Amino acid sequence: MRVTLFLFLLTGLLAFILWLTTSGIIFCIGALFLGFFIVITIGYQGAAILFFLGAREVKGNEEAQFYSAAIQEAYKLAVPQPRLYFYNGTLERAFVLQNRKEINLVLSKELLDLCSGEELSAICFELLIQVKKNLAAKRTKVLFIVGMVSWIGQGMGEILVKILPIKELRQSINWLCYYLLSPWIHIFFKFTMGGKYFKKLEDSLLEYPIEKNLIMKVVSKLNRPGEIYSDSMRKLIEVSALTKSLQYRSIIALEFLPHEWDFIFDKEMSPRD
Repeated sequence: MRVTLFLFLLTGLLAFILWLTTSGIIFCIGALFLGFFIVITIGYQGAAILFFLGAREVKGNEEAQFYSAAIQEAYKLAVPQPRLYFYNGTLERAFVLQNRKEINLVLSKELLDLCSGEELSAICFELLIQVKKNLAAKRTKVLFIVGMVSWIGQGMGEILVKILPIKELRQSINWLCYYLLSPWIHIFFKFTMGGKYFKKLEDSLLEYPIEKNLIMKVVSKLNRPGEIYSDSMRKLIEVSALTKSLQYRSIIALEFLPHEWDFIFDKEMSPRD
């Protein structure tokens, strides 16, 4: 409910700002932007997130183990067959997106290469159980909000620094924009997602002890939360992102959000409402 309310308030705020600008080219541009935002919010949240991640659909005989695992787990949980995607990221991450009846599973390429068929089945099960328990739609809306805020914020910063002649100055301003944007992204995430989501997911996994133990084994192979979220690790990745594309920075923004695997692995990181 919170994420729906947040989207409603955000749309209302944009409409109010547009109402204050009653004429001229700014009004026309604002109206087009608001209309585009409403259309994307209602019908294409999943497609927008795939764009932010630079994801590519798995087709044909590509990633046969991933395809087989997804089909098997969807049948087991009696949920619609998902479409499969992978993206080139920095962390081992997996996301489930649901917009109405359309379901997408998105895994980082590194995670796909790391896991066996059985481990991919555990990952697909953990993602699809969120669809079964009516959790995935909320996660999709939250990722959409964060991705949109990150893309627009960093994109505007990118446009502004294009006029600066000194490369080092452009990089410094890009880093400052990234540094100032990061706390807001996490505020949006905390307000819309909340800690109850992870608790509901954990309770859902308790009904399937075999699958939960297997996903625990998979998670134990990945980077520890302390390594991922350490100040030194984040600084290195953020600084390296300055010399790369806006797409890469958008991927980083989504990957660094709290992920359920962090809390499955490390109870001390579990959020509290």
